[in-house]
Amino acid sequence: MGDKVIGVDIGGTNIRVGLIDIHTFQVLKKDTALAFEFKTVSAFFKGIKNMIERVDAQKEAGKIGMALPIPWKDDMIKISDSTNLPLLEGMLFSDIKAFFPEYEVYFENDVNVIALLEAKHGASRGYEHSIYITVSTGIGSGMIFNQSIFRGTHGYAGEIGSMIISDENKNHLLLYNGTLESLCSGNSLNEESAKLYGEGATAKHLFEQYKSGDAGAVHVMEAWIDHFSSAIASLMQTIDPEIFVFGGSVIYHNQWLINEIIKSTENKVFEQLKDKVKIVLSKYGPDAGMIGAGYIAVNNTDEGER
Repeated sequence: MGDKVIGVDIGGTNIRVGLIDIHTFQVLKKDTALAFEFKTVSAFFKGIKNMIERVDAQKEAGKIGMALPIPWKDDMIKISDSTNLPLLEGMLFSDIKAFFPEYEVYFENDVNVIALLEAKHGASRGYEHSIYITVSTGIGSGMIFNQSIFRGTHGYAGEIGSMIISDENKNHLLLYNGTLESLCSGNSLNEESAKLYGEGATAKHLFEQYKSGDAGAVHVMEAWIDHFSSAIASLMQTIDPEIFVFGGSVIYHNQWLINEIIKSTENKVFEQLKDKVKIVLSKYGPDAGMIGAGYIAVNNTDEGER
């Protein structure tokens, strides 16, 4: 029981559950589900329990690390500001634990777990100050200072999706115009694709059109790069990390974006920072959330202890 742990990565779109080897950080077994398939809180966590039973049929793990798309502080007693999963709003953590009586359960923000994993064993290993950014359905980040998660006073550090980077009149769930998430998320790219190519067109189609030189797609992606690099420039000149690690489906499937963001950012930062724009790809790929959640459970010190 000592060398395996359960990692549960709960996102706005997907739920991923894995049995993790704590020595190699390999996913031994995994199961996935779509979050919107569950209509009640009870069904949601019973569904996760069933997934855990499938990946850990032999009861090899004793701990669960659960990564949630919410701001996180160690003294929280219930879920708050669950923007991407409103079904879970107000859920008590004690009630969540009750679904899994055979396990010790630890919680953390979904992006923070990846940020810490990458800092300790991944792409930002060896750096004291790093920021992990995920670009998927939404946009979020985890901030690592002195090799520890930085959550801020109220647990909202890293909510960079709500950064206002433009005065462009485009509303988002947060009801502000010009946020990074409203302009650069996977959802935003889907919307732009549908505007250009008709209902049902996705971000994937938009990128295909960009590669073929379609003028509309080129315009959208040039604006995307400009907006995202503005966010990176702002982070560099306010927080000054040594390195950024990028992940999420938009980046994994379009890794060329990293170099374009670097080049654009170099034109927006102080002269002494131009050669210090360092952005790399996540080491752990699409399974990073599961592995990071498991890592938090195993290392339940300040980073995951409740």
